[in-house]
Amino acid sequence: MSVGVVGAGLLGLTTAYRLAKDGVPVRVYEASERVGGLAGTSPLDGIDVDRYYHAVTLTDQRVIDLATELGLGDAIRWRPLGVGFFHDGALASMTTPRELLRFPGLSAADRARLVAFVARCRLISDQAKLDNEPIEPWTRRLSGDGLWERLWRPLLDSKFDGRFDDLPATYLWSRMRRTAGTRDRSGREVMGWIRGGHQALADALCDAIRANGGEVLTGSPVRSILSTEGRAQGVVVADGFRPHDWVVSTLLRPHLSPMLGPDLKEALPSDQCRYLGVVCVVARVRRSVSPYYALNITDRSVPLTSIVETTHVVDPEHVGGHLLYVPRYVSPDSPELARPSSEIAREYLAQVQRVFPNFDPKRDVMASQVARARFAEPIHRAGVADRMPDVIAAPGLAVASAAHVYPDIVHAQSIIGVADRLVEDLRPRLDAARFQELAA
Repeated sequence: MSVGVVGAGLLGLTTAYRLAKDGVPVRVYEASERVGGLAGTSPLDGIDVDRYYHAVTLTDQRVIDLATELGLGDAIRWRPLGVGFFHDGALASMTTPRELLRFPGLSAADRARLVAFVARCRLISDQAKLDNEPIEPWTRRLSGDGLWERLWRPLLDSKFDGRFDDLPATYLWSRMRRTAGTRDRSGREVMGWIRGGHQALADALCDAIRANGGEVLTGSPVRSILSTEGRAQGVVVADGFRPHDWVVSTLLRPHLSPMLGPDLKEALPSDQCRYLGVVCVVARVRRSVSPYYALNITDRSVPLTSIVETTHVVDPEHVGGHLLYVPRYVSPDSPELARPSSEIAREYLAQVQRVFPNFDPKRDVMASQVARARFAEPIHRAGVADRMPDVIAAPGLAVASAAHVYPDIVHAQSIIGVADRLVEDLRPRLDAARFQELAA
């Protein structure tokens, strides 16, 4: 029972690895020349750096276990770090619980509500009641109007390009729980980095797939998924048709839909997500710019989502300097996605200088590049969580992507969780088909 996997990001590679270990003949098709997808690296002035920023938290047990299984457990570097906000034209540290209580511009009552809100999110174990509730009324009710206007509204405005009215309350709930996973027992923020980045994990998965008899084909874009009478039969690539008993797509729906014929399109439920794109300047700089790993931008006079200096976790010697990531999340139809890279780099780095006046792009930047993706993150809307489609989309076709991490947010831990659920759903179908073959 052969399986063809479309996409060699962490989701596709983890799925293929699990299947190959089970003895299933598996072949992965990747359009790019390198595996890893959005979690991979790209060369910056001759040095491989993460295309987008990634880290591991203390509670990312799936990532840690997979890295250990692949021989990378000793390659994880853990470091204490700082997290802050740029708020009302000033820096505000949010690294410790005590600093949370000193957040600027909030009344004493609002600070108490902030602490209570964070604690409440950690105590909620079942998010089902939050799925249908829009984020604004829920947050206002739990944390008050002042906290909403001063903190949550500008934070969401920054992250979601001004559109967050259709978000479910689950987003903040999930984000607060994720943030709790970065703290050790003393309350310090701690994050980890796999030496070589998530690319090292992707490359190790690729090697393990091949060691277990599978194939990983890079530079092999899938043109279409061929079907007969509503059943997927295999994939069409540049040199022809490749039959498979099952096809697994790990692509987001906007990328998958053009590959499907009318019968498979009709079999799939409608896509309930909207999407965010991202534009991100990556700069290698001579010295540390920010005292924080991540600086959230809630001062909306600065049109950025955050400023992330990953070399608070990443070894600076590994990348020959310090790394700054300056992202801006945008709507997929934003003109920002089509602007010249030189303009974007100049403007975004000038905004970094506004936040950190001692930073001089002309003096401090050794190299920079712009990464962008039109469809980077699926957005689940309030009221549609109960219509999350099953990964088994049609006979012979499984569809799983970053959209299936809900109610979690997108990161390696949640992506690997989707891969594990996909394999568990696919296993009995493969076993049943094997049994029928043997019986025949």
